[in-house]
Amino acid sequence: MIHLQYPEFLLLAVPLAFVAWRWGEFRPAWGWLAPVVVWLAGLVLWSPPWWSHLGLVVPMGLFLRPWLRRSGVTGGVRLTAVTLLLLALTGPEWNLGDQGIDVVIIADRSRSMPAAANVAELIQNLEHNRGPGDRIGVVTFGQVARVEHDLSHMALTDGEFVQPIGAEGSDLHAAILKALELLDPNRPARLLILSDGEANGPAPVQAARWARELGVPIDYRQFEVLRAGDVAIRSLSLPEQVAPLEPFQFSVEVQAGRATSATLTVVRDGQPFVTRTIELLPGANRIPCRDVLADGGLHVYEARLDLPADPLAENNRGEGVVRVEAAPRLLVLNDDGQADHLVRALAAARLPVDVRRAAEHPLTLDSLEGYRAVILENVPAGEFGRQKLERLAQFAEDLGGGLMLTGGRRSFGVGGYYESPLDELLPVSMELREEHRKTRVAIAIALDRSGSMAVPVAGGKTKMDLANLGTAAVVRLLSRGDSVAVIAVDSAPHVVQPLTELHDPEAIARKVLSIQSMGGGIFVYEALVAAGQELAKAAQATKHIILFSDANDSEEPGDFRNLLARYTAAGITVSVIGLGTPHDADARLLEEIAALGKGNILFTADAEELPRLFTEDTMSVARSTFIEKDPVTQPDGIRGVLLPNARLMGELTALAGEGGFPPVDGYNLSYLRNEATAAAVSADEYRAPWSAFWYRQLGRVAAVTLDVDGPDSGAWLQWQHYADFLVTHARWLMSGEPPPDVYVDLQRSGQEAVLTVELDPQRADKSTGAVPDVLIIPPGSDREAPLRPQLAWVGPDTLEARFRLTKFGTYRSLVVFPARGGRQPPVTRGPVVTLPYSPEFDPRDALPSGREVLAEVAEISGGRARTDVLEVLRDPPRSPRTLSMLPLLFTLLLLLLLVEIAGRRLSLWEALGEMLDRLRGRTRPVPVPAQVESAATRTSGPAAGQGFFGWWSARVRRRQPSTERSSGATPLPPGTPTSPPPTLPTTPPPADVFAAAKERARRRLK
Repeated sequence: MIHLQYPEFLLLAVPLAFVAWRWGEFRPAWGWLAPVVVWLAGLVLWSPPWWSHLGLVVPMGLFLRPWLRRSGVTGGVRLTAVTLLLLALTGPEWNLGDQGIDVVIIADRSRSMPAAANVAELIQNLEHNRGPGDRIGVVTFGQVARVEHDLSHMALTDGEFVQPIGAEGSDLHAAILKALELLDPNRPARLLILSDGEANGPAPVQAARWARELGVPIDYRQFEVLRAGDVAIRSLSLPEQVAPLEPFQFSVEVQAGRATSATLTVVRDGQPFVTRTIELLPGANRIPCRDVLADGGLHVYEARLDLPADPLAENNRGEGVVRVEAAPRLLVLNDDGQADHLVRALAAARLPVDVRRAAEHPLTLDSLEGYRAVILENVPAGEFGRQKLERLAQFAEDLGGGLMLTGGRRSFGVGGYYESPLDELLPVSMELREEHRKTRVAIAIALDRSGSMAVPVAGGKTKMDLANLGTAAVVRLLSRGDSVAVIAVDSAPHVVQPLTELHDPEAIARKVLSIQSMGGGIFVYEALVAAGQELAKAAQATKHIILFSDANDSEEPGDFRNLLARYTAAGITVSVIGLGTPHDADARLLEEIAALGKGNILFTADAEELPRLFTEDTMSVARSTFIEKDPVTQPDGIRGVLLPNARLMGELTALAGEGGFPPVDGYNLSYLRNEATAAAVSADEYRAPWSAFWYRQLGRVAAVTLDVDGPDSGAWLQWQHYADFLVTHARWLMSGEPPPDVYVDLQRSGQEAVLTVELDPQRADKSTGAVPDVLIIPPGSDREAPLRPQLAWVGPDTLEARFRLTKFGTYRSLVVFPARGGRQPPVTRGPVVTLPYSPEFDPRDALPSGREVLAEVAEISGGRARTDVLEVLRDPPRSPRTLSMLPLLFTLLLLLLLVEIAGRRLSLWEALGEMLDRLRGRTRPVPVPAQVESAATRTSGPAAGQGFFGWWSARVRRRQPSTERSSGATPLPPGTPTSPPPTLPTTPPPADVFAAAKERARRRLK
């Protein structure tokens, strides 16, 4: 598309053509009058500054008049040159973009946005009112910025936002940069911010400057947050650490925007212990409190304010922690929370031990703070759930704790730890190995693919994706000789994979992972029938159905009872994995199907736990991983052997000389991992590890695959070294490399924390300049990767690191020193720091208001506030990126001038005409000498002063009848006799005429 910057110059074409064409037919006065009239008309019809350019008509006409008087090809070339000159005066540019404007909407989805903000509705209005060629994109932001919709001419979706952005922050700076990345520099564009403006990330000023450099204005529509008269808890000033039974004082700091009264409640470890009414004055208020603590570990304090008519109730709570320095303790989690042989053995060794019921312990990082190691005693993974298991893994790997899992019929593989968060953490693996398989199975998996499975969960996956992952894990868990079928079910069954013996598990897994959610609810009866039809083809003796269904959306059970009775008679078992809880609408139906099918019933409300449940059920069917003694060949039990490597854990090898390891009645079959060390193994065909241990990042992890206190302990429970064996494991878990002498301090300054590390001035490695690492464990219900701020020297022995508090809760710090001699690195647990509530609701006394932030961004970039957001579509900010055509036009103009000069000086047009005539076989007429040219001939040619246009007009007149021709001669009266035209000589011109012409051409060439 061509864009003319000064289209008014095209007006010059009309008067110039008029002047050049008609100049010779009027008197000079009329010749001057014509362009003056055109100029006056432009003065009336056009507004400044366009009309002023018309004044160029007179001088250009006078200048070009003699130049345009030539006829023929030369006149045409000159006319083309004048046309190019006029076109160049208009400033033509080539538009590199398309029609329309690009608008990127930057939508704030942080927690502070008012609930009444109609962001989605405004986006839909823009979508419905855009014009042809307009493109709209959407960027949403919170702690991070994400692209919801790329710039497109296509319609947007229904306005729902799906990208995870972290609602505990407002990084407007990153959102603007993300929006600028979407723009096409060839098209006009605007950014439109829909936000409260209360950004708590980097200042967006720099991003606004970058938008200005790109010529992209930033407009905004503010959603104001009411903060007038707000009362907020700023912090709890608690001591960093205290000794047991040491009284201490702390205070609650309150920022009040008005004078009022409120009720203050202080809660310690979930239990209220202070409640009183307080009077608040405008500004900062400090309320003192006292307390005393006896138990070691971390104690969490929470302060709450209750007052009427507060505009922001979210910041009426604060949180802090106190660490009580006491000897580290050991936590044992078992089925009933009662002391047993293991607990009594540890207590007899004077190890501080606590025993709790596994299903009741919260297993948060706060509750684990006072413990050095945790032992899970024959507890199934389902008692904890995914999040608690992830906390245990984080406790060991990131916080340097110890962790041990003991065996039994409810632990390891049969207990559901395969594919759990602890699977990769343990020093033993629990997969089904081909060489130890004794039976073959055929499994048919019926998957619910109804519409409810399309709901997204954490990590960007849907429920269907996680069910597919669980099915793929089952396929990979089986081996050659096993068969598998997969059916996707909604209102009808769809066989994804017919029953097939496993030869290429990965091919089947890829097919399974492509299943998508669609259709209505799952028809349970149809799913069971389809699975049974597939298993009817199986040759294996063990046949099993896994039914996966939504516990709130399981329809059409049909006559499932008679169907399951026939399956039981045919040796087919049925297990059910229900997505939901036992209290959901269809949970009782699923429980009855599992009971009649002689299988397992497994519920979970956490979709991310589905892969673990699928493999847990498969392992219980395909092979029991709990090995029992053979009463015939092993009447005393299964014997074991202590290995020499046991010395790496402690004095276990001393026990080998006193009869070796006693026999047991059963153990959990597993396999030693690479880099792990085995202390004891079974003496049977499996040579399976009974005791294994290894270092895992900052922590220590051990596995004892024996039942330490149960019916399968056998003679081991009465072994005289039973307590020594377990105590040695516990001491190894609780030990560690002593850290160097170091002081660590952690302070919060607004939303930023400052960690200071002071090293020993007399340290041995001072000359090397070695810098320790810092790990910051962020809060949250799910495990997150530790933050790793970089320490920088601020003194000869002092280092400092800063990091941003992006979410409310407790942040833990660890200082990790370089490992010595290939051992585990020494770790110092540093202080903790707490952000009492979301940064979105932090008082902004020292910060600009949201309106000021948005106004500054708009002013820098050239944007403005938009009450009506539809105005951005009607207000293109700048011309699209264009390419100037002036270099091309002036190049062509220069070439035309060279051609015109060459044509005149070198007689190129005559030579070209002669060549064309020879090619066409024509004979050119003999030139007539000038002295014999008649007056009629002169008047019929181009008139003097007419130029190219006069020559063209003469040609037109010659085609008209003779009576209508206009001649420059005075007409004779009627009846006047005319003399006949002179007769031209018929003899050819003398040879000297041609010689003279050749000589003139030769001189021109020179």
